[in-house]
Amino acid sequence: MARDFLRRIYEKAAEDQIFYMAGAIAFNVVVAIVPLLLAIVGIAGTILRLQGADATEPLLRYLIGSLPPVSPAFEQTVRQMLRDLTDKSTGFLSIGTVFLIWVATRLVATLRATLREVFEVQQDRSLLRGKLFDLKFVIAAGTLFALNVAVTVGLEVVAHFGLGFLGLDGAWRGLFHGFYARAVAVVSIWVMFLLIYRYLPARRITWRTAVVAATFTAVLFELLKLAFSWYVVHVADYGSTYGNLATLVILIFWIYYTAVAFILGGEVGQIVAMRRIRRRQRERLR
Repeated sequence: MARDFLRRIYEKAAEDQIFYMAGAIAFNVVVAIVPLLLAIVGIAGTILRLQGADATEPLLRYLIGSLPPVSPAFEQTVRQMLRDLTDKSTGFLSIGTVFLIWVATRLVATLRATLREVFEVQQDRSLLRGKLFDLKFVIAAGTLFALNVAVTVGLEVVAHFGLGFLGLDGAWRGLFHGFYARAVAVVSIWVMFLLIYRYLPARRITWRTAVVAATFTAVLFELLKLAFSWYVVHVADYGSTYGNLATLVILIFWIYYTAVAFILGGEVGQIVAMRRIRRRQRERLR
């Protein structure tokens, strides 16, 4: 049974040309990275500035928590970059948001086309309805992202004042930071995949199928993060130009294979759904 399941996944993945579709997704993700970072810096920097707090450390913990484990040298480089960027966060918020919306609508359209093939959806939205849907999805995702940042900032405030008030400092505070940063990152990525699988296709996918697909993809995503972290910590050389270029290339490959994992998650969810439908049909014929 397991061999038949794997064979069906292989055949469907080959039929859907998942590596070609993953290339299109990865390209749009790479293009969206810069405006996304600008928007992150702009939103968090503005919120924390209104509170009279330093935005560098909360932003650093948020970004590092969303990435695989990195070396101290890489973390220090990111810290300095964030410190420089947060000084201009207001301008970055406007510029980053405009470009992010434009680029994100392209990414959403690519994901829609990919999931249409994966879930074998015959109907699709018209050109105008599709663009409007992409824009609404980007706005909804942006709202959820802003809430995610707000929750992260709120937890940072709780960690700073609450644990200190309780007399839990040092190791306890570090443990709390590490736990909530990792938990927020994992839960956020799972919820993001779940909503994408559920709502992007023109025909609504069942929650059960979306949960299977999102769980499979989230697990693969975490494994890819571990593989990338091994390279970043044990192999990457940040002291040379070629080492930095190699790290950039590895990052792009990581994005590409994350896109492959996203498509494979959809394929697994679809195969599981089809097997369930066929099983019900056989039971009715008995």
